[in-house]
Amino acid sequence: MKTLVYSNIYTMDCTHPFVEAMCIEDGVVKEIGGRGQFAEQDMDQVLNYSEQFIFPGFIDTHVHTSPCGALMTGVQVHGETTITGVLAAIKDRAKSEPSGQWIFVAGFQDKNMKEKRFPTLEELDQISTSHPIMIVHNDLHPYMCNTCAVERLHLNPEVDGVETNKKNEPNGMVVDPYCMPLLEEISQIMPKDELIAGYKKMDDYAVSNGVTTVFTKDFYPMQRILWENRSQFKTTTHPMVMINGCTNEKDIARVVEDQDFARRATMCVFADGAFDGWSASVIDPYKDRPDSFGMLYYSDEELYAFVERVHLAEMQASVHAIGDNAIEQVLRVYERVLAKYPRADHRHRIEHFECPTKRAILKAAELGVALGMQPLLLEVCEGMDMEGYRCFIGDRVERCSPYRSVLDMGILVGGGSDFSVTEMKPLRAIMIGMQHPVPGERFSLTEGLQMYTCNAAKLGCLEDRKGKLIPGLDADFVVLAENPYTTPTEEIADIPILKTYTFGRLAYEK
Repeated sequence: MKTLVYSNIYTMDCTHPFVEAMCIEDGVVKEIGGRGQFAEQDMDQVLNYSEQFIFPGFIDTHVHTSPCGALMTGVQVHGETTITGVLAAIKDRAKSEPSGQWIFVAGFQDKNMKEKRFPTLEELDQISTSHPIMIVHNDLHPYMCNTCAVERLHLNPEVDGVETNKKNEPNGMVVDPYCMPLLEEISQIMPKDELIAGYKKMDDYAVSNGVTTVFTKDFYPMQRILWENRSQFKTTTHPMVMINGCTNEKDIARVVEDQDFARRATMCVFADGAFDGWSASVIDPYKDRPDSFGMLYYSDEELYAFVERVHLAEMQASVHAIGDNAIEQVLRVYERVLAKYPRADHRHRIEHFECPTKRAILKAAELGVALGMQPLLLEVCEGMDMEGYRCFIGDRVERCSPYRSVLDMGILVGGGSDFSVTEMKPLRAIMIGMQHPVPGERFSLTEGLQMYTCNAAKLGCLEDRKGKLIPGLDADFVVLAENPYTTPTEEIADIPILKTYTFGRLAYEK
């Protein structure tokens, strides 16, 4: 199948940044050039988008998959500001769900509640004792369950992160460090067909926003499901396999020994939690909890054992680190591993890199560490007035999401959403990063587009397949109604996405 496409095509390749025509054959870009360069009679199909603007398909470098399909169809409480409102929304859903059906509640922010808390187990039990109910904090740390969910999940009061009452019984709240491991257990108790259906919802949502490649961050069982059913999806999935414990050799070995994932997948662990749960590890104490410094999930030696194992397998390591103390721990470990086993262009990653010190930025550049960052955290978590985290870390919030400082050091940054923490909307993310509340940390439109195309591909070692519209690469592209380069910054998020193509095939049409 040979397709000729006419349009205003931005290739994201510095040698041929703009062309008028693109020839696609069997899902791959065959040639690019001028409008009169190709013979239409030799084509099976001619697509004329001369009044529109084409960019490479966007790449989201950080998406949590297994809970998100359920959350997309769950009770949405983003706009609620009282416990009464949240409970009413859950109660309304419970009326229409059959007994025993899970009810997930998405978009909850306790700091936005008038009461500054989660609903209690008793309040949730008053709604239903036959539906397992789980309220998921907007940043996926922490959760609140009713008794039915506690029982269905077999929450163990001896597990660190399962909070208890005076009788040492689970009180429904799950906090770090158990938040992410619990997601694996949820995915294992949900039917396989529901997990696939959930990802299909995400898949449709992704292409509607121009996203053609998704870095799926999940545990091994879910990654296998995604891989084995990849032909059902419109997007390309890149596995970021979460490892349940730095010293969990079984978890690591099954990825290394998996022929589909060996040297392909990224292996991920968490160094700390999140500011909203006071579990991000900080050098100085939390403003509102002067005796709290958050938590490091692992010692340096435990984290070193993980990175060394992944590094020697010639794979890519990725470590979630939000607080400045966690970021510095990861950099210490990366430096030790690279000093002992030098490897050029290793591209080991830090996820979020949300509140680094200046010395951490310098060290990341020195070590060649790559970053997966999410500009929409500025809007959703930190706040465009920087007040979202000021209650937790005071004036340190001014150091959050330092894009200009990072890019000026030549550090590779790939853009993502951390979905469902923020929306999977690259154009909105780019617009927000261009309007960073700290003016000195803003990035340009071109830099933002690179984060979600060519640099995102490079972050996942996919630059030989994705991220640019040049001969030999996959024909993934998005058709925009307007040119971002002539659109006012504050309107970039509103540019209509008309069509999305994956491997030269139409995957979405507005």
